[in-house]
Amino acid sequence: MPKSHVLRPLDVPVAVYLALRPYAPYATLAGDLGISVSTAHQAVERLTFAALLSPKSGGLRAVSVPELEEFLLHGVRYAFPVQRLRQKRGVPTAHSAPVLARELDGQLDPVVWASPNGSIVGAEVKPLLPSAPELVERCPPVYEWLALIDAIRIGTARDRGAAGRLLSHRLEAVHAS
Repeated sequence: MPKSHVLRPLDVPVAVYLALRPYAPYATLAGDLGISVSTAHQAVERLTFAALLSPKSGGLRAVSVPELEEFLLHGVRYAFPVQRLRQKRGVPTAHSAPVLARELDGQLDPVVWASPNGSIVGAEVKPLLPSAPELVERCPPVYEWLALIDAIRIGTARDRGAAGRLLSHRLEAVHAS
């Protein structure tokens, strides 16, 4: 049976991670995101096929910044839609996350990734990465990016605009380095 090159939700966190750490070995990538090495490798293959990553020499996997930005700002909410579930304790995401605290009121209708160690109660949303609630401790920069992406996936036009501006600034910084 041929391999499927259809993007999966966990490919988004892998792309974000590689935007931040393009030289990361597969074992480090997998460990930080809480996935297996083979899963990380398959995600990189799918991202490369989708032209969101470009393989380079020396182990570098360069994120195709314009393409990734276009996908995150305009495609991710349609490719991986979100549904609000029942109230649960969890890790704040989207407009409720600290990364958007200056821009938006996270206290209004909070949303969370379910976790017994979470800091707030809100409507549960399923994260792109099952281990996402652990990223607060394990890999804070990826947590912030995924919270911004969730704001685009689930938020109002105002939420999407604020998150989109912050994501674009972060992608510009990645591209400049």
